[in-house]
Amino acid sequence: MKNYELLEHTADLGIRVWGKDLKQLFINAASAMYELIADISEIKHDTAVDVELEAQDADELLRNWLSELLSCFHIKEMLLSEFLIEELNEKKIVSVAKGEKIDTKRHSLKREIKAVTFHNLKISQENGKFTTEIIFDV
Repeated sequence: MKNYELLEHTADLGIRVWGKDLKQLFINAASAMYELIADISEIKHDTAVDVELEAQDADELLRNWLSELLSCFHIKEMLLSEFLIEELNEKKIVSVAKGEKIDTKRHSLKREIKAVTFHNLKISQENGKFTTEIIFDV
């Protein structure tokens, strides 16, 4: 069962993500972003990337964390599919992302996401779950 849905957007790509708590929301957002980039079902978890960040609030922290994970795709040429959060509050995250180097013989890329934007990014809590909308520059 998916923990996100695609949103209509004129030029970019948007998703609405939800989770039972802030930690699950962050993990679901990262998984959704990578599912938009490639088929992540066959990714091996042989490489780990530590990501520790601080921000002014949870919205900025989510955007910065996703941007850092996206940089693994662009700079390190990695596909990530497992996201472990060791510590998370509204201003700090300590996490480990696992995946592998892109292998064009095995991995089929769907689209390129250039950046994670702040456009309409606002984490909210409703009916016992956390939700947010994220717009990606494609």
